[in-house]
Amino acid sequence: MTSTGEGMVTYRFDVFDRDQTVVASQSVVFSNSRAVWPKVTELAWRVGESGGQIKVTDQAGRVVVLVGVNSARRASGPSAAFESYRAA
Repeated sequence: MTSTGEGMVTYRFDVFDRDQTVVASQSVVFSNSRAVWPKVTELAWRVGESGGQIKVTDQAGRVVVLVGVNSARRASGPSAAFESYRAA
């Protein structure tokens, strides 16, 4: 993972199922770590399996977010579920 410009950081998103098998993985560039939460929410509703986890690491390999799919869904609220469904 690389830094792309001043203040931009590449974050890796891994979605795990209940057995800790990676079911989805992608890298996205953001300007700060707070910007990762909308992507976490999107992955929780689109890819995440109930009981699975989402892990986000920065380009140095440090864990930025480690959250259960169910918790991410609850924290995002019902409107995020509707928006994710509508965008699909």
